[in-house]
Amino acid sequence: MIVRKGPALAGLFFTLLLAPFATVGSNTQKLSAEAQQDFRAFVETFAPQVLRFERRGANYRWHSSNRDCAGLVRYLFWEAMQQHDERFLDHYAKMRALSNVSLRRSLGPIVREWQRDNLTAGQLISHTMRISHSAQPQRLKTGDLLYFYSPELKIRHVMLIIRSGAAVLAVYHTGDSRGELRIRTLDDLNALPDAQWHIQPQNPVFQGVFRPRFLD
Repeated sequence: MIVRKGPALAGLFFTLLLAPFATVGSNTQKLSAEAQQDFRAFVETFAPQVLRFERRGANYRWHSSNRDCAGLVRYLFWEAMQQHDERFLDHYAKMRALSNVSLRRSLGPIVREWQRDNLTAGQLISHTMRISHSAQPQRLKTGDLLYFYSPELKIRHVMLIIRSGAAVLAVYHTGDSRGELRIRTLDDLNALPDAQWHIQPQNPVFQGVFRPRFLD
């Protein structure tokens, strides 16, 4: 069930030296087509598992200090780039059916770029490219990020897109003391009472859709 609450602001107050859309690592190598497919399949399968286990406080290797909106994205991406041991596969049994061998062969400098820092929401965006000012479902792919930014309101917030068949869903961490993970449809976001979370180009807080540079 989706609870209709706006994303919390706590934990989103970052003072960055970077401009909101600074382009770092613009020469980032793209994953091969097969590796991109593996990456997206992993994230699509793993994200619902993380949401389910989080209700019991039982997510593996996700430290409490990293539980915010950017931390969720980093965690999902980081695990997609790992070779997993039996402990991980016992914990998340549904992940056994996936092989990410082609993905790990392609990673190289991509791993270093995405894993070297405890990236904030704004810094995550600096490793992406904006693909659209509006969230058009037919253009969205797993791994895309919805970014909300307002210096006046002290908001920097990121949501992750995952596809499940024809459905397009946004997954995010509230970043506040509730520490909740949520999953919503795009229509759900646009129906929130607080318009600052609407994914529409007329919303000045919504900065658009961003895609990691290693993905097409």
